[in-house]
Amino acid sequence: MSEHPLPEIERSVEVAAEPEEVWRRIVDGDLAGEWLGVSVVPRPGGAVTVPDGDAIGLVEGVEPGRSITWAWRRPDGEPSQVTIAIEPLHTGVLVTVTERMLEYTITSWAPVYVTQAA
Repeated sequence: MSEHPLPEIERSVEVAAEPEEVWRRIVDGDLAGEWLGVSVVPRPGGAVTVPDGDAIGLVEGVEPGRSITWAWRRPDGEPSQVTIAIEPLHTGVLVTVTERMLEYTITSWAPVYVTQAA
């Protein structure tokens, strides 16, 4: 691990809507798409896709109605982890998006493909 903490960005916004509506829009792709340009399959192991993009990612955790976390990266980029959390307020919902850079390490050799000779 690095001695220096990896960068992290966190932004919050208040949304004047019911928590259920905000959650539905995040996992249906509307808000996640508007804010981050992605669509997600809201279950652990679900795909994270970028329409017209080449990012790859997987959902790591879901607390239905509360938060969703995924890790992703572009093939030539650094990996990061994104968490979108919602917190009910008296006037709507506080939505917090946190993106943390992840340490990129290679843990094994490249895959070997075996083909049968003709």
